[in-house]
Amino acid sequence: MPMQVVPVFSKYLGMPTIIGRSKREVFNYIQDRIWQKLKWWKERHLSYAGKTVLIQVVAQAIPTYIMSCLHLPKGFCNHIEKMVCNFWWGSNVDKNKFHWIKWSKLCTNKKKGGPGFRNLNLFNEALLAKQGWRLSTNENSLISRVFKAKYHPKCPFSQAKPTSNMSYTWNNILKARHILNQGSYWRVGDGKSINIWSDKWLPNQHGHKVWTPKPPDSTCNLVKDLINYETNSWKAETINNLFLPFEAEQILQIPTLNRMI
Repeated sequence: MPMQVVPVFSKYLGMPTIIGRSKREVFNYIQDRIWQKLKWWKERHLSYAGKTVLIQVVAQAIPTYIMSCLHLPKGFCNHIEKMVCNFWWGSNVDKNKFHWIKWSKLCTNKKKGGPGFRNLNLFNEALLAKQGWRLSTNENSLISRVFKAKYHPKCPFSQAKPTSNMSYTWNNILKARHILNQGSYWRVGDGKSINIWSDKWLPNQHGHKVWTPKPPDSTCNLVKDLINYETNSWKAETINNLFLPFEAEQILQIPTLNRMI
């Protein structure tokens, strides 16, 4: 077949295949692409509205694909933001114009009066957290099954721990998992996977965890221990004895599996 033989593939489907110690050197091609776009438009006389559209549609859209799978170094993101900021204020190599508003203000949402530029570092973490959400909610997908078999075969994604031989992609997804942990909690089904005392499962509670300390003589560890499967209802007496009154009331109002179906 008329295919060129190469010793190594530097990129595959737009992604670098080898991540070395110098992350900035690996991702330099992204910076070069953004700079070429901005440099071409620098000599044109654009209004601030035109610059805003160019930055949002072109400059900040170029790294989106790779940021959805890999975490770009914070210093690298800051350098790209500096390039974009200089373009916004009309600075060039020979002369820097005064920046009247700091970059964090320019990243303010449009609903709050800002132009709505992206903080690339936070946007990168959000995209990686989205990948983590896909792994958690779509466990039958091929990528989810591969990662589970290799890195967390005996526990869900939320409880997976870092390993010494994990890939760069998996390491990045784990680093963004804290975003999911902040705003997610368990929805009670059969209760066999939810730890009463350490997991988040109370929908109306601040932090979604129980505040009641575990009694030393209690044998209830999982939510399934609080459910009567014969009547598909909560064990009201057990719950009232274990928890503070306001928490017991919350738990009794949570629909059980039979009611949810």
